[in-house]
Amino acid sequence: MSEAIPLAPTLVKGSMSIARPQGNLPWLPPMGTVWHIEAGTHFDAIRAGQTLGRTALTLLGDASGAVICDPWSRIHYFLAKPSSTTGWNVRETTVCGTATYIVVPPLDAKEMHLHWAVPPLPDRLFTPAGQLRQALHAAVGAHYGPRTEQC
Repeated sequence: MSEAIPLAPTLVKGSMSIARPQGNLPWLPPMGTVWHIEAGTHFDAIRAGQTLGRTALTLLGDASGAVICDPWSRIHYFLAKPSSTTGWNVRETTVCGTATYIVVPPLDAKEMHLHWAVPPLPDRLFTPAGQLRQALHAAVGAHYGPRTEQC
């Protein structure tokens, strides 16, 4: 059973209300700043292009955990439990583990900047790696078709 994460005051982003996780998320930067956080310690991150990321988010629905969106490089970073991505093999995606740094935005980041496509909520911190793998496989298949061998 996961440990409860105490909540601080609620932030309002657009018409969506976001409860700020506290205490157990030492990797979440304070408002108005971004931090470079080494993956593999607090979380693993799976990097996918924006088109694949959006498709995977649609397929995952409420099963998705926190997702960082970098609109400038058109990349989505799906957060998964540390070490849950061992053996990852989904084309067009990259696992970011130990010795890889991820730029983490604050909860108040605006959409035109690095921001949370899905904010880290107490009950939605991580996407289950198996479900993410399935969603990204389906997204890759839909966008690129089946992999063919080339000689």
